[in-house]
Amino acid sequence: MNLDLFRLLVFVTVVDCGGYSAAGRRLNLTQSTVSHHVGELERTCGAELVHYRERSVHITAAGQEVYRAALSMLAEQNHLTASLADLKEGRRGRVRLGASMAFEQRYFFGQVIAPFCRAHRGTLLCLRFGHSRREAQAVLDRDLDLAYVIRWHLPAEARFEPLHEIELTFLAARGHPLAGGQPVTVDDIRAAGLITAPLTGAETGFYREALRASGLTADHSVLEIDGQQARFLAAATGLGVLATFVPDHARTAVFDDLVPLPVPGPLARVEVGLVRPTADPCSTSAQSLAAWLRKPQPH
Repeated sequence: MNLDLFRLLVFVTVVDCGGYSAAGRRLNLTQSTVSHHVGELERTCGAELVHYRERSVHITAAGQEVYRAALSMLAEQNHLTASLADLKEGRRGRVRLGASMAFEQRYFFGQVIAPFCRAHRGTLLCLRFGHSRREAQAVLDRDLDLAYVIRWHLPAEARFEPLHEIELTFLAARGHPLAGGQPVTVDDIRAAGLITAPLTGAETGFYREALRASGLTADHSVLEIDGQQARFLAAATGLGVLATFVPDHARTAVFDDLVPLPVPGPLARVEVGLVRPTADPCSTSAQSLAAWLRKPQPH
């Protein structure tokens, strides 16, 4: 079966946009042209891929199979195009890394990312932060080469390689009343109030479990902010205490205008590791980055 990549793109866009007109607007094509390409793809596949019901497009069982394959093929095409462009520009390679938003911190750039980039000049690193499950799924979908994530409700197909643990750490502004160096109790944090992620987000359950394991609940939040760096900025102004995860080797890291609070007792710890493609071998650049992330100490 010879599948036309452009027609696959048109079909995927129809499914994503929920209709031919919307897909045409996104692709700058007429509705009749979009319909033609989907029809030709259906003839090639020998099956109906989409149909109209209740004035909207619905994907069929065959369409679901073609849609999944199309996403993979289009991702490979994009990756190949980017790789050829890298070679033309004199780059040695490219690696796409998705990291848990827990690592959207200064120490991660200073101790991991910057040293890797200096040691692998000519390699283009594409880095994004997000929820662990989403980043792991992106590896399965071939949108990413690697995911450096927390082991919590990952896709069943994800191949997880455990590396180390990170611990829940409480941070406050240097001028905050709790930042005087004396031991801080959970009751103190309750009274000061927590700055948290919105508790309706993708990893609400995980965040609730981590807080509960430390004796806190969502009721102790005084401010909900979407975005790790935005929460850091809010904590730096003294609006409350920020709870985030930090690996053991970064305990002495500088958190800009924030200081870790000495909270006694066991705090929530979670496992962190790599998710790699389940079948296809990683590129040389991806293998180098995976080896770098496996190092247990700052680089």
